[in-house]
Amino acid sequence: MQSFHSPRNQGFTLIEVLVSMVILAIGLLGLAGLRVIALRDSQDAYAMQQAILLATDMQARMRSNVGVDWLTISPNTSTLCTKTAPCTKAQLASNDYGEWVRNAQKSLPSKATVTIQLSSRVNKAPCIGSTSNALCLVTSWTRANTKTSGIFSQNATFYLEIIPS
Repeated sequence: MQSFHSPRNQGFTLIEVLVSMVILAIGLLGLAGLRVIALRDSQDAYAMQQAILLATDMQARMRSNVGVDWLTISPNTSTLCTKTAPCTKAQLASNDYGEWVRNAQKSLPSKATVTIQLSSRVNKAPCIGSTSNALCLVTSWTRANTKTSGIFSQNATFYLEIIPS
């Protein structure tokens, strides 16, 4: 009859099992932390993609409505144009600007703002004022789940410089 203390029947001790469980738990916590970071970064990437789409949409609207001083246009909250009373260029520009504002507030995270500014006043790449009439479409929003002491700031901004025709 064999003894339970013989070298053949040695197994893991309770301390070894506990140590391996602690190591496994630390690894799983690390993976959970990586998942949270990946989710936050994918939300940031989605917001940036939306900002790019919104700005390029507004850029196309501005290029199709030539001869408007976009710096004097304010966003319109409702469309006043009909088939019998078509829009003027300024009304169309105001409607387009208002649509850009509404789409940004729907598509981007909280406190999103969009503005049209003179590029030379913005003076941040790519809005460096390459010509005297260059305009900059500025889209800003508050990032989700960031700390001010982290790598990223709490606010994100996308700039797109255009030269109206």
